[in-house]
Amino acid sequence: MRLAAPRRLVLLFIAVFLLPLGLRPLFLPDESRYAEIAREMVARRDWIVPHLLGLDYFEKPVGGYWFNAASEWLLGTTEFASRLPTALATGASALLVGLLAQRLWADRRTSAVAVLVYLSFALVAALGVYITLDPQLTVWINLALLAFHVAIKTTRRRVRLGAWVVLGAACGMGFLVKGFVAWALAFLVAAPYMLWRRRFGELLRYGPIAVAVAVLVAAPWALAVHHRAPDFWNFFFWNEHVRRFASGEAQHSAPAWFYLPVLALGCIPWLGLAPRAAAAAWSQRGDADIAFLLVWLLAPLLFFSAARGKLPAYILICFTPAALLLARSLASELDAGRTRWLKANAGVNLAIGLVLLAGLGYARQRGLYGPQDGRAWIVALVIALAWTLLALAQWRWPLRAWDGAAQALWLLLAGLPFVFTHELATSKQPSAGIRRHATELRAADAVLCNDPGLCALVAWELRRTDVTLYQGAGELEYGLAKPAGAGRLVASGEAAAWIAQQRTQGSVGVVMRVPRDSAAALAALPPGAAVRDLDARLFVAIYPPSAPK
Repeated sequence: MRLAAPRRLVLLFIAVFLLPLGLRPLFLPDESRYAEIAREMVARRDWIVPHLLGLDYFEKPVGGYWFNAASEWLLGTTEFASRLPTALATGASALLVGLLAQRLWADRRTSAVAVLVYLSFALVAALGVYITLDPQLTVWINLALLAFHVAIKTTRRRVRLGAWVVLGAACGMGFLVKGFVAWALAFLVAAPYMLWRRRFGELLRYGPIAVAVAVLVAAPWALAVHHRAPDFWNFFFWNEHVRRFASGEAQHSAPAWFYLPVLALGCIPWLGLAPRAAAAAWSQRGDADIAFLLVWLLAPLLFFSAARGKLPAYILICFTPAALLLARSLASELDAGRTRWLKANAGVNLAIGLVLLAGLGYARQRGLYGPQDGRAWIVALVIALAWTLLALAQWRWPLRAWDGAAQALWLLLAGLPFVFTHELATSKQPSAGIRRHATELRAADAVLCNDPGLCALVAWELRRTDVTLYQGAGELEYGLAKPAGAGRLVASGEAAAWIAQQRTQGSVGVVMRVPRDSAAALAALPPGAAVRDLDARLFVAIYPPSAPK
């Protein structure tokens, strides 16, 4: 149990989640988008209306951007600063997991195991070092439901009242991060549980207090953004809630069963223990605390499964109760000295390691790793071998090496960005190519990009917002339809005419993500570029000014 010691957990969190944050470029499209929104918030000194590329961006409320922007304002416009709020939110969620485990079972070792399990869930760890708003939403929902548990367990009226106030404040902050879904998630857990416990009247008495506090927390910004951008709430409510939940045209549409494999894969490297934990929890569902965790796990899962639009990050909230239930089962196995399920988990991890090794062999044979990707392939091989050896150790010494599962997962995630082929890296992390021509691109009077995520990265790297989109508006369609978006979108087939017109005013930079067969995409661009740099999937061209007509 050495790795579950609280001090070592803190050191592990610093080493695994904090120190590597600045070691890799931003990923497209999420990281570049959220980092650029935060940069523009600081540059514009506008903490009310979110903007991307200088355009109104009403996909989310402003709360999550506040933390990202505050980090960039304090620490500079760097990858580390941009990712720090996400990592800290993940760490805060892990702390709340430990506190809730202590409340439920009053056992420090089980609490430490719960924290370790939570931080080593594949989905939690992956999102914990990647810029999205879901870890921030999750920490507020975790705090709200911890406060709810305090409220329903305490016999002291003042404590109960304070807990409902904290619940409301946490829901208010969750609303500022991702909107009405924060309130829905808290209600979806609290209402069924109180109905089952025949305490719904208590919810009706104290719930309005939480609602009032949540409204008070959210109201100042909600009113301010309505004053500055009156159409914000109309767009946000209908587009981001109603359409995403129910419309057949929702983004990221997926079948109802989508989250079942996401939940299973997200539990790696503890997947082999999940059946034991699930069976134990179901057999004890009559226990009030176990029922609370089961409702917390299942209600959001069913809610998001019913929605048309689906992304894996949406069910991050489900991994808090999953970690608690799994940790309780795991601690029980360790205390009793039972090894059957520990070996079963090791067997699953061993199978994963063998699949990774076989996949690397296949990738090498098929030429997916080219001559320039030798180092990346070696790193991937070392990681796969380490995973396999740690799984073997877990199977051979299950009571001593069980926590090797967490070490393997963290090693895999730490090395994952360095196993990309050059082609994939230039497509998903193209910062190096942009920086190679940063001087010319900053000096260009106009810049054209063919992908919204790439446009955001170009803007973030060059510290400029006047980037023109080419071929597709994507999620910037709403902002482009406003007066500030006039002339900011170049349709497919119009690039040559646009570049020729812009060259009469000054130099023009072009940054494009291109398909593997890039001939057709580049044929649409006119000749005359002083620089033409095609590096795998990234193309950069610099056109000098032409003589005025």
